[in-house]
Amino acid sequence: MLKLLLNIRYFFFGLLLFLFSAQIKAQLTYNELSVQYDSPWTFKKLQLIPIRFKGAGPGNSDSGNHTMFNGNIISFSEAMQKHKITVKELTSGGADVSTLIVRNHSSENIMLMSGEMVQGGKQDRAFGETTIIPKGRHKTYVSVFCVEKGRWDDKAKTFKHAGTADADVRKQIDVTKRQSKVWKQIDNELSEKNKKNQTSAYLKAYNDSTLDDTSYLRFFINKMKSSDSSYAGFIAITGNRIINAEIFAGTDLCLAAYIENIKSYVHSLTPADGIPAKTHNEIKAFTDKFLPDKTIQKKYLSTNGRIYYYNGQIIHLVAYDNIPNP
Repeated sequence: MLKLLLNIRYFFFGLLLFLFSAQIKAQLTYNELSVQYDSPWTFKKLQLIPIRFKGAGPGNSDSGNHTMFNGNIISFSEAMQKHKITVKELTSGGADVSTLIVRNHSSENIMLMSGEMVQGGKQDRAFGETTIIPKGRHKTYVSVFCVEKGRWDDKAKTFKHAGTADADVRKQIDVTKRQSKVWKQIDNELSEKNKKNQTSAYLKAYNDSTLDDTSYLRFFINKMKSSDSSYAGFIAITGNRIINAEIFAGTDLCLAAYIENIKSYVHSLTPADGIPAKTHNEIKAFTDKFLPDKTIQKKYLSTNGRIYYYNGQIIHLVAYDNIPNP
């Protein structure tokens, strides 16, 4: 009996130790991260400030200590392109506008990000959370926001990946979490771009954007290819404004999100934006709002961003510069 009690005690001690170490690993603060203010990647109107995991760098670019799935993860867009995943309407008990069913048919984990969009179904949607669709034939229910309020087809069309929303739309998804705010932002953008249409489809303005400049993608993809893979995330800047900061709990997650994030940043640029002009001190003043420790981080991101979790661990955080209360 005594031996059994000791074994139980050791088991729970080991479990607590594991959970504690997992919690430590999941922290994304200055203790774990190095913001490279003096090493920006700049092309035309867009600048990225790299954020690395400490201890990573040339000669120690990716030892496996900074990955979550040992590289066995792909982006949602790649999974859709290769038919490794399906997206369907939730229809049992009646159609649900705010939820879609995502099923993984592959042996790879798939990362889906807030703001990624699918076109089709009964209406176009943008995902309302960042999550992992685990490998195997798993079915996951994912929250979504409508980005086409004037259409609701009785017969749903097949969904296809449609890019990632610009930062202003994503901000409403991440911060306000309110459908009315998402619609209002889309209406504003359609009006500004003179792209008003019958169904208030955001993708009409998104797809017709003159900023579909592949030179941005080419530059930043080549920049990543010529670098190592030790990145946790980036701060995106244009003109005299910060678009946002996105940080991931693993280099594999950061790389899986990279291309879609670049697309989102490019679509966030406006004719009024100029060459990136934020100073080192201005950028640090921004990161000081959410990177010093987890208490400060949670407080700031509760109103100016969001923290996403998977199985109880942080996987992604997004931070916006101070914004008015919605």
